[in-house]
Amino acid sequence: MQKYNFIFSLLLTGAIIFGAAACEERLEKYPRASMASEMAMADIEGIEGTLWGLYNRMQAGGYNHAEMNLAGGLLTDQLKVAAANSGRYITYPTNRELASTFSFSRANWPAIYNDINRINMMLYYIDDVEATEARIDMVKGQALAMRGYLYFDLMKIWARPYMYQSPLVQGEPLGVIIKTSPFLGLDEDSFASRSTIEECYQQILDDFETALTLLPADNQDFPHFFTNLSVKALLARLHLFMGNWQEAADYAEEVMNHTLANLTDAGNYMDAFANSPGAESIFELGYTSADRPGMNTSVQGLAWTDGEGIGYGDVILRQDLIDLLDFYRTKGDVRPEMTFEFNKEGEDVVYQNKFAGYRGEIYWDDIRVIRTAEMYLIAAEAYAELDRLDDARDILTEFREHRMDTEHAEVTLATKDELIDLILTERRVEFFSEMSHRWFDLRRRGMDIPKGCPDNDPGIPLSFDDYRMVGRIPNAEVEANENAIQNPGY
Repeated sequence: MQKYNFIFSLLLTGAIIFGAAACEERLEKYPRASMASEMAMADIEGIEGTLWGLYNRMQAGGYNHAEMNLAGGLLTDQLKVAAANSGRYITYPTNRELASTFSFSRANWPAIYNDINRINMMLYYIDDVEATEARIDMVKGQALAMRGYLYFDLMKIWARPYMYQSPLVQGEPLGVIIKTSPFLGLDEDSFASRSTIEECYQQILDDFETALTLLPADNQDFPHFFTNLSVKALLARLHLFMGNWQEAADYAEEVMNHTLANLTDAGNYMDAFANSPGAESIFELGYTSADRPGMNTSVQGLAWTDGEGIGYGDVILRQDLIDLLDFYRTKGDVRPEMTFEFNKEGEDVVYQNKFAGYRGEIYWDDIRVIRTAEMYLIAAEAYAELDRLDDARDILTEFREHRMDTEHAEVTLATKDELIDLILTERRVEFFSEMSHRWFDLRRRGMDIPKGCPDNDPGIPLSFDDYRMVGRIPNAEVEANENAIQNPGY
């Protein structure tokens, strides 16, 4: 029974393959995008439908949105839970084991692997269908980019960071299970071992680099689908995590210099969030009434729009982030304006204002997965690490000129360590309430997770060598597959 639980949670779509004959009648009723079966893989339209369905699955509230946009902030010095709350996120600020804090540590591990299996099926069947080479390459490129993206997320949550794999509580650092072929039946390959961290990052790199050769330079469907430009941005991010500083800088600058990746100035900063697509979006998950009729439920925990009590309003800014934003406000910085004050049932709180129904309907905000701002900060950090301090200062100054008064924007810090500290601070100010950047930034640099908040919710600081810095693999997976070794400490 355990084996079947494992196969179900890893590769649900495999069951759909072999049930295709029985589901023939249902296939007439439901769109191809919802069916990853042999019949759906019989032609290019079916494979494309599966791909569009995968984009829809990436919109799930518990993965790229509710979790990625608030979980990492709650685990660090960015966000906290309001005193009056719905009970949804009350365990997060204490940094309890990540199986209870990141909900995708329970549900999204199998969900991500299900999507990876769908991608593997597409790649397995696509060379047998009739279509133009350009059309096939487009699908392959997007599929590989998505697989790399999914494996990157798996590694960021369930493995030690690439550059700082130790110290560990016990055992050796491992990556995740790499699957590049579809599940086509129960055999020994169904119970694969975890690969090393290096092997996993190499697989992600291979997927991104291959996707880059397949996706056209015209960046068709930018930025709501993986494109040539968004893959370059992902490569910049990946090389940053790997400490490949020159490659990170090269890809980041290539994206920065592209006409599709303009950096907004301070006066238009809200356009990065208010429009669809956002003015700085390199890759974003777009919502329409067809995707989620009337609402994007993922940001309800962050929202208390216009003080009218719309949404749960659970997640608020921590006091030290509020103080930091107030300091930046004295520099004429626009980013603190993406917050608003409110009194929630007697508690003075500050909410984010990035997901506020700017498109005219509450909870219909697109999710900005990669923005141009990130490329500037990647390039600056990479040049600082390469001891090209003048280049780092110049890029950071240019970036700040688009966020604050010119008289405060110039960066004159003399040392590498000072520059990197400032870059991490800029990332903290730029990306609060976005994609858990703060959590992943501290982890990838081998830093402890601070709280340091002079308020009534100080939290528990988390040392970098604590086992809870790495997520717990769901017990069902480990119990079913003896090769899926649990992370140390759990």
